[in-house]
Amino acid sequence: VTGEDVAGVVETLRGRIGPEVMKLEFGSGVGAVEQIGSFVQEWTERLSKGTNVVAWNATMCALELALLDWAFKRSGESIASWMEPVRGHVTYTGLIDATDPQMARATAERYIQAGFTNLKVKVGVERDVERVEAVRDVAGKDVEIRVDANGAWSGHETVSALNQLRTFDITGVEQPVAASDLEGMRRVRQETGLNVIADESLVTFDDAVNLIREQACDVFNVRVSKCGGLISSLRIAELGLEAGVKVQVGAQVGETSLLSAAGRHLAVHLQEVEYVEGSFGTHLLSEDITRDPVMFGYEGRGSIVMGAGLGVEVDDEVLERLAVDIMKVEGGG
Repeated sequence: VTGEDVAGVVETLRGRIGPEVMKLEFGSGVGAVEQIGSFVQEWTERLSKGTNVVAWNATMCALELALLDWAFKRSGESIASWMEPVRGHVTYTGLIDATDPQMARATAERYIQAGFTNLKVKVGVERDVERVEAVRDVAGKDVEIRVDANGAWSGHETVSALNQLRTFDITGVEQPVAASDLEGMRRVRQETGLNVIADESLVTFDDAVNLIREQACDVFNVRVSKCGGLISSLRIAELGLEAGVKVQVGAQVGETSLLSAAGRHLAVHLQEVEYVEGSFGTHLLSEDITRDPVMFGYEGRGSIVMGAGLGVEVDDEVLERLAVDIMKVEGGG
């Protein structure tokens, strides 16, 4: 979504940003947040010049989370002392891939047995109607269902497809058209009356401003790594809420508990949250890299993550065993 790739992220952190970070002295706890945010913002702007990358947000998120975790652990505080929780838990959405209808039915059955009351179904491929129908049949009338097209349709195609799918009482559609097609998103809002959730269209703060100005969506899907870290994600989410746009705290597929913990802090902190995704941990991963995985429980419930920093501890043995490259970054400070 951001245009980055793994090689570019690693090289940028190792060769450009890492040595600069090592020259600096950062404060501890809440006192370090503004300094870290300024450094991340400066480098985000610097890196974006003269490249085809939309934004170096995954790169800067990795750096920011490492610095925030270190700064708060240094003072023995939790990130929750900065992003104070306003709720004791959040409820996660069950995600169903664009599989054949029978597989979708089986996945939905597992979620329903686990007490989930909110499901998202991937669409934009063959047999969408059969897939959503199978999920609704299993879920019953009391479970909320929304769909995610990942930009698969044009505005006209979306309206036609949703007219078929709304038979199954769907409440919204995520990224129905291409990321740049704000006019198409606005058309979907106007002609269907369903909530339109912006995902690939929302990478930067400027994207958020444009979406609001064009009245192109009802919900922002704020993913911490996609949006450049906790500080930037919080800024985007608060902008949306102030403008009457709801917020979904999203996730990357297959993220480890490092990102899940960051997303959990954001989700319990925001004054209003429409949907929360992620925290699959070893429900999806064969192995996580933290000692205590951040995962949802029965009914998709996820509680506040406590403990210093992000509230998780990396298992060094696992990390070193899974690593394909280990590097040491040194600076002149």
